Amino acid sequence: MNRFLSAFFTIIPSIFIACGNDAPTAKIIVTDKKMPLTEWPDSAYIAGLDSILALEPIKKSNENEANINMNVFEAPVFKLPGSVTGKKDSSPKANHASKSAATKQANAPKADNSAELFADRFATALSKLQSDPSNASLYKTVEAKDGEDLFKLLKRTYGAGVQGLPRFYVLSALQSVNAGVVLEHLNAGDKVRVPKL
Repeated sequence: MNRFLSAFFTIIPSIFIACGNDAPTAKIIVTDKKMPLTEWPDSAYIAGLDSILALEPIKKSNENEANINMNVFEAPVFKLPGSVTGKKDSSPKANHASKSAATKQANAPKADNSAELFADRFATALSKLQSDPSNASLYKTVEAKDGEDLFKLLKRTYGAGVQGLPRFYVLSALQSVNAGVVLEHLNAGDKVRVPKL
């Protein structure tokens, strides 16, 4: 009896809807487009989603990822074959000699990187000078010669180690302690404060 009543109450409303003059309208669902939510999903739908999401595998994060660091000053050099470069390949004896020289150089004790040490010392002295520009024990005054720019003056004062210094940083840092002197265009006789090392 229960089944009969439920079927009856299901069929009767559908007959009334079918007899109406209004044609049923179907909403077209477009993928990858936001649509307004017209009604809240029921609990059975949410439970269904929860059961689907519970079955999804959880990806483990790999905490032991490899970190690769490369020293650009000791980067390997690769030689392309003559078929690629269009140059004649060197003889096998020359290749063997160059490999043995490279092996000897790699096994030899490394000399101290004087350019890096100079850059560190210069940067440290320059930062001390910037923090206290009026302290005479932190700087020395060098007079520019005719046709000399800032880096020629620094090379004359400190030597060849100046070539490895970052130009913009050195120029801006020294400009901050040399008020009134245009370091980009030095004139003969300009006095420039440089850090004591």
